[in-house]
Amino acid sequence: MVSGKNIAAAVSVTAVVAGLSYIAYFDYKRRNDRQFRRKLKRDRKRVEKTAEKISREPTLDDINEQALELLKSITNAKQPESPEEKEQYFMAQVSKGESLCGAGPAAYAEAACHFFQALKVYPNPVELVMIYQKTTPDLVFKLVMAMMAQEVRQKQARYYDVFPTEDKHVRIKDKNKLGEGKAKDKKPAKDADTKGDVVTPNRGLFATKDVAADEIVYEEDSVVSTLLPCAQNGKYCYHCMRAIPAAEAEAEAEDTAEAKSEAAEEETEEKKEPASDGIKCDKCAEAVYCSEECRQDAYDAYHQFLCPNSSAATANDFAEQAKKSHELAPILIAKFFGILVDREKKKELARALGVSDKNTSEADEYTTWEHLESMRYLELIPSATDAAMLHKLGELMSDSVPGLNEF
Repeated sequence: MVSGKNIAAAVSVTAVVAGLSYIAYFDYKRRNDRQFRRKLKRDRKRVEKTAEKISREPTLDDINEQALELLKSITNAKQPESPEEKEQYFMAQVSKGESLCGAGPAAYAEAACHFFQALKVYPNPVELVMIYQKTTPDLVFKLVMAMMAQEVRQKQARYYDVFPTEDKHVRIKDKNKLGEGKAKDKKPAKDADTKGDVVTPNRGLFATKDVAADEIVYEEDSVVSTLLPCAQNGKYCYHCMRAIPAAEAEAEAEDTAEAKSEAAEEETEEKKEPASDGIKCDKCAEAVYCSEECRQDAYDAYHQFLCPNSSAATANDFAEQAKKSHELAPILIAKFFGILVDREKKKELARALGVSDKNTSEADEYTTWEHLESMRYLELIPSATDAAMLHKLGELMSDSVPGLNEF
């Protein structure tokens, strides 16, 4: 009968013999098989590179590349709509992110992804970013910021895929990227970016359908406009620019075309009915409007900042400086920032109330500022007068538009 000790001894001897045989075989292959030696060398280099990548601090390129991959992974993620859903979603994403941070560096990328998704539904993103900076690991914070930057770049890149909208029947294209318009000596944008150069787009407007003679090709509403000084005489509306005596006829035509109910017609006529001398601003009496509706819209958007008789002393200084400069640009810029603040406040209020428009299109995700950002390649050098007016503008609206002085 074979004892347990004998079996254990036999197994041990077999294992030792097998080990020695493998060592001998390995040494033989290493000495005599060239392909085997190459494979060993490749494997060793791969292990060394992996170890080096893990040990070293990730570069900015590494972080941006990883952020791009993380963005792709959540492209189709459904966003909550109601305030209650957003609150629950936010808490869930933050909780997951914190748990993953505790799991160590291997889970940092997934943690950053959850923190980023929480950021998208938080009502005050800037505040949350500051909290992330203080409470999350450095790499997680860098990944979140990189994801934000990559998302902005993606949005900018597809701007002209969205605008003008399809109903305008025109598209804006970069002629540098068209086969017939591409210069042979022009370097690709990718090469230029690598060297820190900027390739200025050469954009043009292309029709997507045949255009008949005398047909209007394209038109759109202005983002901001203002009356010439010679037209600020009480005969034209300070907001919509219409001649005040003609406002009533135009309002009635709009009512008829839209076939509104009798009650709605009476309400519209009451709002749009012009006074013989127009409706003046309650405070300054300098701005004259064709209707109460225009007066209220103008005040909400920009006149609350620009009214020279407002409580802010800076408003009067700005008005006086604008009159002396005889230039419209400062007033247009001030109106633009006022409109920007007003529109974004209304959007934020709608989101906070959970009001969603079923007709919202992809174009609606762009802010007024992002529309202007599309013209960032225009290089304009401000004059001394412009610089003085911009300084006054900063004093006037810096509280309402954080970061305006840096702009």
